[in-house]
Amino acid sequence: MQQTLINLPHEIAGLSIFGFGWVLICWAIFGGVWLTRFYMQSAQRKQEGVGHPLVPILVIGMIIAFIIPFIEPQDSEGPTGIQIRGYGFFVLLGVAGGILIASIQARRQGVHPDVVFTMTLFLFLGGVLGGRIWYVMQKWTEFAIIDRSGDISWGDTLPKILKFTEGGLVVYGAFVGGLIGCSIFLFRRKLPKLATLDLIAPALALGMFFGRLGCFMNGCCYGGLCTDDLWGVQFPAGSPPYMRHLDQGLLFDQPLEQRGLEADFDYRSNYLWKAQITAVQPGSLGEASGLRLGDTINMEMRLVDGAFSEYFEKQLLGETAFLLKTAGRVIDNLTVGDMPARSLKVYPAQIYSSINGGLLCLLLWAYFPYRKRDGQILALIFIFYPLSRFLLEWVRSDELGQLGTQLTISQLFSVLTMLFGIGLWAYTSIRKQPLAYPSKHSLELAEASDT
Repeated sequence: MQQTLINLPHEIAGLSIFGFGWVLICWAIFGGVWLTRFYMQSAQRKQEGVGHPLVPILVIGMIIAFIIPFIEPQDSEGPTGIQIRGYGFFVLLGVAGGILIASIQARRQGVHPDVVFTMTLFLFLGGVLGGRIWYVMQKWTEFAIIDRSGDISWGDTLPKILKFTEGGLVVYGAFVGGLIGCSIFLFRRKLPKLATLDLIAPALALGMFFGRLGCFMNGCCYGGLCTDDLWGVQFPAGSPPYMRHLDQGLLFDQPLEQRGLEADFDYRSNYLWKAQITAVQPGSLGEASGLRLGDTINMEMRLVDGAFSEYFEKQLLGETAFLLKTAGRVIDNLTVGDMPARSLKVYPAQIYSSINGGLLCLLLWAYFPYRKRDGQILALIFIFYPLSRFLLEWVRSDELGQLGTQLTISQLFSVLTMLFGIGLWAYTSIRKQPLAYPSKHSLELAEASDT
């Protein structure tokens, strides 16, 4: 896990990097070149369905100029710069890789690569928006900052919502948002919808391959507890699995053992854990404190979650983090340094999901020349990804069962998505229309079937 890869300063040579600074200048130059090429080949591009690039250029320019400066961290002296997160880096790497393979596929089908490039921008923006909205709705209590009057402090809540580069995109939300973005593009350009979506389906799977590597860097989307030394991985203090294990009271064994105690903890309630003593070592601090088998103890947290993570990161190990209490009296203080430096071992579900995305990309890429109807590649990703995701959810433990079942929201949505994929495949088979972008191989197959 490596949440932060690079720390970019706020400015270089007296000019800010984001906002009205270096990145916007570079993007303006790129946009100018793009527009120049568009107007030089406008007649050809109009015939090929290439739309005007001004809108995506302006949208990305506004993100650089206004959105990124809004989410840039600040201290008492002003903006502190942007952290390039491992999660955001791999997401962007997935976008770049997806554009590359989709452009290669488009050229093979006689489609101008600018169609794919522009559509990918709609896909990316819609996917990020949809994935983030789904995640925020699912974990709203973690985003909403409540002020002293009990109202939501939007000035503090909105920056947390917009920091998507720190993790927090739901794949299914990104699917829905991305398809909406692509559909808007395809309707405006009057392009064959299923055929064009088939071009980018392998790119979606490649995006999942890189995106799940980003999840591993961030520590999110982790697996359940693993007792196998070969497969289990541990994440550092402050990471999502660490804080989940802390919530469950699973990280107190080590500090209590140092005090000659063993106890079973309940799930945390606000900043308090309740536990029942299961063992007391003779001559230990626990015995000296009068604790006996079956007694009840409380563990009270003295730091908020963010401060606890920050103290670990800054190695402020002597700070008091918890108070061990019984019958209203304090038995001992637990410092930051008393707590384990890493989480318990969990299955690397992110790596499994990444491999799944890579294999799915290869499958779709290999089958593409053999497709017989437009929409079949899209149908395959809607069938095989939900099937694998349904199974992978049994490895993960970061979501709870929904609707009174043991199935997570992702598993329930997987069933619906898989049914949609099967229906789409049946629809394309019944429709029996020729391919809008026929390849040489598909034409040969069609001729062979006719004879």
